[in-house]
Amino acid sequence: MQNKLKQRQTGFDILRVFAIGCVVFSHALPQKINFQQLSPVDQWLNAAVIAIGHLGVPIFFMLSGYFLLKRDYSDATKIRQFYRTHFWPLLITLELWVLAYTLFLKLWLHRPTDLFQVFLDMTFISRTGRIGVGNYFFNYWFIPAILGLYLAVPFVARAVQHFPRRYLLAIYALVVSQTMLVPTITLFFNAQGLPGISVSQLDLSYFGGLSATYFFAGYLLRTQRHQPPLWLVGLGTLILTALIVTTQYYFQFTQYKQYTGGQLNMPYGYLLLLPCAWGLMNLAQHWQLHNSAGRFIFYRLAQLSFGVFLIHRGFSLVFIKLNWFTTLSVTRQTFVVWFVLFVLSYLVVGVLSLIPVLKRWLFLGR
Repeated sequence: MQNKLKQRQTGFDILRVFAIGCVVFSHALPQKINFQQLSPVDQWLNAAVIAIGHLGVPIFFMLSGYFLLKRDYSDATKIRQFYRTHFWPLLITLELWVLAYTLFLKLWLHRPTDLFQVFLDMTFISRTGRIGVGNYFFNYWFIPAILGLYLAVPFVARAVQHFPRRYLLAIYALVVSQTMLVPTITLFFNAQGLPGISVSQLDLSYFGGLSATYFFAGYLLRTQRHQPPLWLVGLGTLILTALIVTTQYYFQFTQYKQYTGGQLNMPYGYLLLLPCAWGLMNLAQHWQLHNSAGRFIFYRLAQLSFGVFLIHRGFSLVFIKLNWFTTLSVTRQTFVVWFVLFVLSYLVVGVLSLIPVLKRWLFLGR
């Protein structure tokens, strides 16, 4: 075990724990916040929680791309092995969680359901007038997104590994302009109460959507030829984080709510999230813990982070129904709920992972 830990990139274990902390943070916020009635300090704190919380999912996508797209898929045997060891177990695990979500909603929230709705949820089909799992479990959208990416990994990896770097970067820049730049411009139009601009009719769907944009960024990071100075990466990441938080804060005082009918919830298509997550990934490549106990702790926490991602929203729905923590101020409630969700989810996943069959099929433990 000690030799295995020494060979691991501890920085990525730390980053996984940070990422799951971000995801839980974004789901710990009260469902309805009257932002403009908060004190200035609370306004900035809640803007920071919303904005930084949305770094979690991009980091997970980038980590997957970093480790999966550089692998060898040069023959049919290796491709079949990938699907056997990665895709099919992931599909089975996530389908089991969809069933678990459905059962939870039926028993705890008494959600009306039928076999057709279960079919829709398990095949990731939404239908107007139907209330699916995704209406309650905000992390549900990640399931079909990551499954689609895994399904394409061997094909995409073989293509990009033999593609000239210059053309690869040019195509990626074009895709980013459609998946992130145009939506970001639209956000600022909406902030002024104006309709946004439309995405070009140029069909880039073959190159993937927003999730694939983050996924592929992980591969570009792993294969980059020139390493920028770490001090510059760190400074740039801090500046980008400040700008993302400031954007979230700024939008609460604009016409965005009147235009869209809802408060801005930092979208994953916001352009600055991409270089900020890239900066954190870049830094994590060079983080290393020399203390063996610290390496082991982050290794275990990183192992359990997938389970925490899948289970934490269920505890959040329990808190909401029981009206726990609602007597606290908005900011205090957010931090208390985050801490309880984070610790409770890790404890439950850790205990359940001691049962081999659950560890294998609910948490993808190997």
